[in-house]
Parts: sequence; C-alpha cells; structure tokens
Amino acid sequence: MDARKARLAIFLTVFVDLLGFGIVIPILPLYAEQVAGLSTSHWTNAVTGWMNLKDPGAFWAGVVFVSFSIMQFIATPILGRISDRTGRRPVLWISLLGSALAYLLMALTMRLEWVILARVVDGITGGNIAVAQAAMADGSKPEERSKVLGMIGAAFGLGFVLGPALAGVLAGSALGISMLQNHGWHLPFLVAAALSFLASLLVILWLPETLTPELRAKAQAKEDRGHALAVALRAKGMPQLLLIALLAMGGFAMMEGTFSLLAAARFGFGQKEVGYLFAFIGILIVLYQGGLVRVIAKRVPERFAIWSGLILMACALPLLPSLPWKWPFLLMMVPLAWGSGMNATATQALASQLTPAEHQGSLFGAMSAVQGLGRILGPLAGTVIFAKWGFASPYSVAACVVGVAFLLALTLPKPTQGRPTNPDLEEAAVESQYL
Repeated sequence: MDARKARLAIFLTVFVDLLGFGIVIPILPLYAEQVAGLSTSHWTNAVTGWMNLKDPGAFWAGVVFVSFSIMQFIATPILGRISDRTGRRPVLWISLLGSALAYLLMALTMRLEWVILARVVDGITGGNIAVAQAAMADGSKPEERSKVLGMIGAAFGLGFVLGPALAGVLAGSALGISMLQNHGWHLPFLVAAALSFLASLLVILWLPETLTPELRAKAQAKEDRGHALAVALRAKGMPQLLLIALLAMGGFAMMEGTFSLLAAARFGFGQKEVGYLFAFIGILIVLYQGGLVRVIAKRVPERFAIWSGLILMACALPLLPSLPWKWPFLLMMVPLAWGSGMNATATQALASQLTPAEHQGSLFGAMSAVQGLGRILGPLAGTVIFAKWGFASPYSVAACVVGVAFLLALTLPKPTQGRPTNPDLEEAAVESQYL
C-alpha cells in the first residue's frame, strides 16, 4: 500500500466531505425554521401549543439540529467498531453515501418530517471523520501519528472556512434564488449532496484499505461508554473536569445552535450573510488551531488556561445579542471562539495528566461522551429558550452555565504526574470540539 497516496486520498475525502458539512451547518437553522413555518401539521401544532412557544420555528430548528447529534452520539462508536472488523474503506464509503442521501432529501423537500428523517440518516452515517482518523493512523508509525492526524485538522479547517462562504454564495446567487422560488429546491444542499457523493467516489477509486487482514482478524470490541466513564471517574479531579467539559460544551453549543437565528432576528440576515459569518468563525478556529494553541500550551499552565477560557466565554456570551453590527459584533466572536478553544484544549491536557497512562483510552472515550452529550443538550435547550423568551435569553443562560463551569474549575487539583503536554494532542481537542 502506498501510504502517501492513502493519506492524500483521506485528506481529500475529508476535505470534500467537510466542505459539504460546512455548507449545511450555518444555514440549517434558518432552513428548518422556514420549513417548520410552511409545513405545519396536527402533531407539530399540538406540540407547539402544549409548550406555549413564542417562536415555534426556533424550537423546530433545534429539533432538526439535535436529531443529528443524538444519532451521531449513538452511531459513531458503533461505526468505529465495525470499521475495526470489516475495514475502514467500506464503512467510510457507506457513511459518505448516507450523508449524500440526507443532503439530497433536504434539498428537495419542504416537509418538516422529511427534514428530521434526513438529519437522522445523516447522524447514523455521520461517523466518517472518526473512521477517517483511524484510517490515517493505520499506516503511520507512532512518531508520525501527530503529524498525519494533523492533516485531518487541516482538512477540517479548510472545509469549515470555505464551506460557509460557499453556502453564502450559493444561497444568494441568482440560480439559488430561482431554484428555491420556482421549485422549492435548495441549491446549497444539492451542492453538499454532490460533494459527499464525490467524496464517496474518491474512496472507491483512490483509497486503498488501510487496515490489514491480520489486524481485522484481531480486532475486538471497544469498551462501552459507561465503562469508560466509570474508569475515568476514579482519577482525582476527573469528576470536575468531565462536568466542566459537559457544561462548557453545552454553553458553546447553545450559542452554536441559535447563532443563525440570532443573526436573522437582530440584523435580518439570510442564508447568504449567515454563511459569511460562519466562515469568519472558521477563520478564527484555524488561527487558533494553526498557531496560538502551541504558544498557550507551552507557556500557560492548564488550570489557568481553563479559568481564562471560561471567563472569556462567560463575558462574551451575554454581550453578543446586544452589540451593534458590524465591528463590535464581529470582534466579540474572537474571545468567544478562542476562549472556548483555550478551555477545551487545557481541559484535555489536564485530564491526560491526571489519568494513568493505562487508562488514557478510557479517559478520551469518556471526554468524547460528555462533549457529545453537551452538543445534544446545548442546542436543544438554546432553541427552546429562544422560542419561549426571545433571542437574547439563550446567551444569558449559556453564560450562567459557563459560569458554573468556572466555579467548578476553581476546585481543580494540580497535576501530580509529570506527563508533558502535547500540543498536537491539544490541536486534536480543538478539532473534536467543533465536529
């Protein structure tokens, strides 16, 4: 197997797939809110009436957003185990086809039920990034692992910057407007479907199987989430760190799930403008991941970095809904994005130092589980609060949630092990935060 060819194929596959993912994420809440308003039914009316919602569209946008996260939370470790037994190539191919099918369904429907189904399908097959990371690591030596996994981070960064910008261009183009008005077709989702299908073709035509038959034969099922969590909780300081990870991710995801709705409510932004806003956030992520994380990891102690990151988030979140456009609003995104990244990377690093080497796998399994739970609870709570009390409320609640995480962080013990901080590991933590 040509390792360089395999790595390049994986890089291009992930980039193309994440380009489609980046197109969908910024405009999804606006799209779901629009569909919910146009396709009311007895059961949706019954739910919104029972909840007495001020803005039902925001609530259903949250349901659409969270349905993907719930299914991905359940399916990703299963896909990983299947890939250990059958190989990376078939699982990666099927997952990309599932994403293509889901995007196509969203592009051609204006019914809320079909949109929710599409997100469920995409969530079930949406574990392709984890499988791609495993494929990238398969053919690399241990000393090369951080370097080759960094290629996944680069593909992620490029996709998250270019995807939202492309979403803005497509949604605001004459063709996109014409297709939507005349046929009810959403051009950005059609392009995302085509990109995922192209990525699946790259897997079939170019990607060799990276897992040898010998390793497939020896593969064993990984620990389940509950067992990993139980092992991680035994270490001193880990209960606080896991709860901090859950609260910080929940607060950030509360903002992430309502950001498009906030921009629409405050500034009248549509899909085009929101796409550009998310591209700006992607640039901030790339700047932090590309250089700042290394500087902070080397010079700032982990506990201080956690405190600083949480303070930046707690201060930025409640201010965001009230700041005027343009520069005050955009500049406030800097402490929010970088504070979140600082907290996430330092939390991972400190957790690694507090956990024995033989339990590192359990640690990161537990950390992934609680962060996945935060990605589910945050957008769901944020959109419900948005629907009942208006656009500013989720950001005040998110700031309070992050504030509780800061109070917990004050109780963290100093690490007693001399485990060195690995900046490449911390870059991976930044990537996983936004996936």
